[in-house]
Amino acid sequence: MSMTSIEPAHRAIPASEGEREQMEAAFRAALEQLPENTGFPHDVRELARPLFEVGWISGVRTGHTGPALADVPLPPHTFGTALSNLSSAMHADSGPSIGQLVSYHGSQECCHGRYWVTRIERELDRRGRESTLYRLSEYRNGAFVTALTGVHTWSVTALPQHWQR
Repeated sequence: MSMTSIEPAHRAIPASEGEREQMEAAFRAALEQLPENTGFPHDVRELARPLFEVGWISGVRTGHTGPALADVPLPPHTFGTALSNLSSAMHADSGPSIGQLVSYHGSQECCHGRYWVTRIERELDRRGRESTLYRLSEYRNGAFVTALTGVHTWSVTALPQHWQR
Protein backbone atom coordinates (compact mmCIF):
# COMPACT_ATOMS: atom_id res chain seq x y z
CA MET A 1 0.00 0.00 0.00
CA SER A 2 1.43 3.39 -0.94
CA MET A 3 1.46 6.37 1.40
CA THR A 4 -0.60 8.38 -1.09
CA SER A 5 -3.48 5.91 -1.19
CA ILE A 6 -6.72 7.19 0.23
CA GLU A 7 -8.44 3.84 0.10
CA PRO A 8 -9.91 2.89 3.48
CA ALA A 9 -8.49 -0.13 5.28
CA HIS A 10 -12.01 -1.60 5.55
CA ARG A 11 -14.94 -1.45 3.19
CA ALA A 12 -17.78 0.83 4.33
CA ILE A 13 -21.03 -0.96 5.15
CA PRO A 14 -24.37 0.82 5.56
CA ALA A 15 -26.16 0.62 8.90
CA SER A 16 -27.85 -2.73 9.47
CA GLU A 17 -31.49 -3.07 10.41
CA GLY A 18 -30.41 -4.12 13.91
CA GLU A 19 -28.18 -1.06 14.30
CA ARG A 20 -31.02 1.20 13.18
CA GLU A 21 -33.43 -0.43 15.64
CA GLN A 22 -30.91 0.02 18.46
CA MET A 23 -30.38 3.62 17.44
CA GLU A 24 -34.13 4.35 17.37
CA ALA A 25 -34.55 2.89 20.85
CA ALA A 26 -31.59 4.92 22.14
CA PHE A 27 -32.89 8.10 20.46
CA ARG A 28 -36.34 7.65 22.05
CA ALA A 29 -34.69 7.01 25.43
CA ALA A 30 -32.60 10.17 25.02
CA LEU A 31 -35.70 12.25 24.21
CA GLU A 32 -37.50 10.80 27.23
CA GLN A 33 -34.70 12.08 29.47
CA LEU A 34 -35.48 15.66 28.46
CA PRO A 35 -37.57 17.69 30.90
CA GLU A 36 -41.26 17.72 29.91
CA ASN A 37 -41.37 21.47 29.32
CA THR A 38 -38.48 21.41 26.82
CA GLY A 39 -40.87 21.46 23.85
CA PHE A 40 -38.46 20.96 20.96
CA PRO A 41 -40.29 21.23 17.65
CA HIS A 42 -40.61 18.09 15.53
CA ASP A 43 -38.29 19.52 12.83
CA VAL A 44 -35.51 20.06 15.39
CA ARG A 45 -35.83 16.47 16.60
CA GLU A 46 -35.73 15.22 13.01
CA LEU A 47 -32.67 17.35 12.31
CA ALA A 48 -30.98 15.80 15.35
CA ARG A 49 -31.91 12.22 14.41
CA PRO A 50 -29.27 11.67 11.64
CA LEU A 51 -26.56 13.20 13.83
CA PHE A 52 -27.53 10.90 16.67
CA GLU A 53 -27.62 7.93 14.25
CA VAL A 54 -24.10 8.58 13.01
CA GLY A 55 -22.79 8.92 16.55
CA TRP A 56 -24.65 5.85 17.80
CA ILE A 57 -23.64 3.55 14.95
CA SER A 58 -20.03 4.78 15.10
CA GLY A 59 -20.04 3.99 18.81
CA VAL A 60 -21.48 0.52 18.23
CA ARG A 61 -18.90 -0.30 15.56
CA THR A 62 -15.97 0.91 17.66
CA GLY A 63 -17.18 -0.86 20.80
CA HIS A 64 -17.98 2.28 22.79
CA THR A 65 -21.64 1.46 23.48
CA GLY A 66 -21.05 -1.94 25.04
CA PRO A 67 -22.15 -3.39 28.37
CA ALA A 68 -19.66 -1.27 30.32
CA LEU A 69 -21.99 1.70 29.76
CA ALA A 70 -25.27 -0.17 30.28
CA ASP A 71 -27.55 1.39 32.91
CA VAL A 72 -25.26 4.41 33.29
CA PRO A 73 -27.43 7.34 32.20
CA LEU A 74 -26.01 10.65 31.07
CA PRO A 75 -26.95 13.73 33.10
CA PRO A 76 -30.39 14.96 31.91
CA HIS A 77 -29.04 18.34 30.77
CA THR A 78 -26.70 16.65 28.27
CA PHE A 79 -29.45 16.01 25.71
CA GLY A 80 -31.18 19.30 26.42
CA THR A 81 -27.99 21.22 25.76
CA ALA A 82 -27.25 19.33 22.54
CA LEU A 83 -30.75 19.81 21.14
CA SER A 84 -31.05 23.43 22.26
CA ASN A 85 -27.76 24.23 20.49
CA LEU A 86 -29.13 22.52 17.40
CA SER A 87 -32.41 24.40 17.72
CA SER A 88 -30.61 27.73 18.10
CA ALA A 89 -28.42 27.04 15.09
CA MET A 90 -31.41 26.04 13.00
CA HIS A 91 -33.38 29.17 13.87
CA ALA A 92 -30.37 31.48 13.52
CA ASP A 93 -29.80 30.36 9.95
CA SER A 94 -33.42 30.55 8.95
CA GLY A 95 -33.84 34.26 9.75
CA PRO A 96 -37.12 35.96 10.60
CA SER A 97 -40.38 34.17 9.80
CA ILE A 98 -43.68 35.42 8.43
CA GLY A 99 -45.61 37.34 11.04
CA GLN A 100 -42.50 38.23 13.02
CA LEU A 101 -41.66 41.76 14.10
CA VAL A 102 -38.27 42.93 12.83
CA SER A 103 -36.08 46.00 12.97
CA TYR A 104 -35.14 47.37 9.55
CA HIS A 105 -31.67 48.98 9.36
CA GLY A 106 -30.99 48.81 5.63
CA SER A 107 -29.85 51.30 3.03
CA GLN A 108 -33.08 53.34 3.08
CA GLU A 109 -32.30 55.27 6.25
CA CYS A 110 -35.57 57.20 6.15
CA CYS A 111 -37.39 53.88 6.61
CA HIS A 112 -35.43 52.55 9.60
CA GLY A 113 -37.78 51.16 12.22
CA ARG A 114 -39.97 48.21 13.21
CA TYR A 115 -42.03 46.26 10.68
CA TRP A 116 -43.88 42.97 10.34
CA VAL A 117 -42.60 40.34 7.89
CA THR A 118 -45.51 39.63 5.54
CA ARG A 119 -43.75 37.77 2.74
CA ILE A 120 -40.54 35.79 2.28
CA GLU A 121 -39.13 34.94 -1.14
CA ARG A 122 -36.33 32.41 -1.44
CA GLU A 123 -34.57 31.60 -4.69
CA LEU A 124 -31.22 30.36 -5.94
CA ASP A 125 -28.84 32.76 -7.60
CA ARG A 126 -26.68 31.86 -10.62
CA ARG A 127 -24.09 30.22 -8.38
CA GLY A 128 -26.65 28.06 -6.60
CA ARG A 129 -26.63 30.07 -3.37
CA GLU A 130 -29.91 30.77 -1.67
CA SER A 131 -31.09 34.36 -1.66
CA THR A 132 -33.83 35.51 0.74
CA LEU A 133 -35.86 38.68 0.31
CA TYR A 134 -38.50 40.02 2.69
CA ARG A 135 -41.61 42.14 2.31
CA LEU A 136 -42.00 44.34 5.38
CA SER A 137 -45.32 45.87 6.35
CA GLU A 138 -46.85 48.21 8.87
CA TYR A 139 -50.04 47.29 10.68
CA ARG A 140 -52.53 50.15 10.25
CA ASN A 141 -56.28 50.24 10.82
CA GLY A 142 -56.52 46.49 11.21
CA ALA A 143 -54.58 45.60 8.04
CA PHE A 144 -51.00 45.10 6.90
CA VAL A 145 -49.78 47.79 4.52
CA THR A 146 -46.62 47.09 2.52
CA ALA A 147 -43.81 49.46 3.43
CA LEU A 148 -40.69 47.84 1.92
CA THR A 149 -40.10 45.06 -0.61
CA GLY A 150 -36.98 43.20 -1.69
CA VAL A 151 -35.33 43.61 1.72
CA HIS A 152 -32.16 41.55 2.19
CA THR A 153 -31.48 39.36 5.21
CA TRP A 154 -28.64 41.57 6.44
CA SER A 155 -31.00 44.57 6.58
CA VAL A 156 -33.31 43.14 9.24
CA THR A 157 -32.95 41.84 12.78
CA ALA A 158 -35.70 39.78 14.38
CA LEU A 159 -36.96 41.39 17.56
CA PRO A 160 -37.34 39.39 20.76
CA GLN A 161 -40.78 37.93 21.47
CA HIS A 162 -41.49 40.42 24.30
CA TRP A 163 -41.50 43.26 21.70
CA GLN A 164 -44.34 41.59 19.85
CA ARG A 165 -46.94 41.76 22.60
